[in-house]
Formats: sequence, C-alpha cells, structure tokens
Amino acid sequence: MRKDLFEKILSESKIDDRVETRQLILDIEANLPIPVRFSERGLYSLACEGINLVDEQGIHQVESVSYAGDMGGILCTITAEEKNPNGGDNSLRGLITSMTHLKVDPKHPLAERIKQYQKRRAIRLEIANSGRTLKPIKSKKNKKGFGS
Repeated sequence: MRKDLFEKILSESKIDDRVETRQLILDIEANLPIPVRFSERGLYSLACEGINLVDEQGIHQVESVSYAGDMGGILCTITAEEKNPNGGDNSLRGLITSMTHLKVDPKHPLAERIKQYQKRRAIRLEIANSGRTLKPIKSKKNKKGFGS
C-alpha cells in the first residue's frame, strides 16, 4: 500500500489508535513471516465465502500486512491449501483476512501486543456496532519528569 494512502486511512480511524497501530504494523512487517492459526470466527468467515481449508487447525504464515481502516483493521495475507470441492487436487489460495480472525503463536515476540490490539479492536467494534458514538482515540503521551 502506498505510504500516503496508508497514512490517510490510518488518520481517519476511529476504532484503532493511530500511533500504536502504525508501530504494530511496522513491527509486524519487520518480523514476517508470522506463524498463525485461524480463530473460530476466522474459519466461519472463510466458510461463509465457500472456502474450505485442507488443514483448518494448521499453522499458516502471515506473508504481508496492510491497513483497511475501521472496516477491516490490520489485514494479513496468507497462502493456504484449499480443498477441491470436486475431489480433485487441492490448490494453494491467497487469502486476505483481518488480524482479529487469527491466533498468533504465544511464543512469538509480538504475540502479546497483537493480542492486545485484537482485544481493544473487538471491544471498540462492539461499541460502534451497538449504535453508540465513539470518540476518537487520543494517543497516550509519554510523560517525563517530575509532576508531568
């Protein structure tokens, strides 16, 4: 994604903290590939689109990330083996899914930060979907010095 477009989309987000999300995306990109599994919600989402993976509980690799604003958040590109519905050979398929539909290996150095992102995003999406208005997130400032 073009950097200027990425920054524009991120600056308009009401769901994600701009500073934390930008830094998380940069850190994810620096640590690719990242081993993940699909969550129950992620598998359900794939099934709704008619995608049936050969190994639903298997480990997949996040190959790249992008940002889709409030609608999709951090998006991950994954290649997975899909079952052929006609019984022929299985095929590899590129998938793009939200980070909130994935489970990261708890041993991965970014696992805790990704889990916190997923949790905060899920809560804020629930609030937004309930019809209540969301106030834009203000990034936390690092306070330094006495009395700050």
